[in-house]
Amino acid sequence: MAGQLDKLLKDVAKKVVADLGDSLDTTIVYTRKTSPVYNTSTGALSTTDVSYSIKVPVEFVQSTEETGYQENIARVYITPDLIGDSQPLLQDEITLQFSGSTRIAKITDIKTYKGNQEYLFRIDIVF
Repeated sequence: MAGQLDKLLKDVAKKVVADLGDSLDTTIVYTRKTSPVYNTSTGALSTTDVSYSIKVPVEFVQSTEETGYQENIARVYITPDLIGDSQPLLQDEITLQFSGSTRIAKITDIKTYKGNQEYLFRIDIVF
C-alpha cells in the first residue's frame, strides 16, 4: 500500500507542476553544475554543466531594495524527471526572466518532498 501511495503522490506532483508551468507559461533554465576536473597538463579546472529548459511554477515571494540594489526572492517547484532524475544542489543555477531581463539566480534552500522516492523539490532562489 505504501508503494502505491508513494507512486500516486509522485504522479500528482508531476501533473501539478506540469499543468501550472504550462498555464503560467514560465520557462526557466536549470543548470546542473558538475564538480570541477583538474587537467594536470594545462593546470586548468573545467566543468561540464548540463542545462534543462523547463516550464515550472515560479512563486515570487519578496522584493526588497537597499542602497539602490534590488534583491528578489522566489520559490520554484520542480519534479525530479525535469532535471534528469537528480537531486538539486546549492551549487546549481536557475536562469529566469524577471521585469524584461534575464536573471541568474542563486539557490539558497532546497526542500525535498518524498516517501520511498523523491517526488517534488521546492527550491528557494535569490537574484
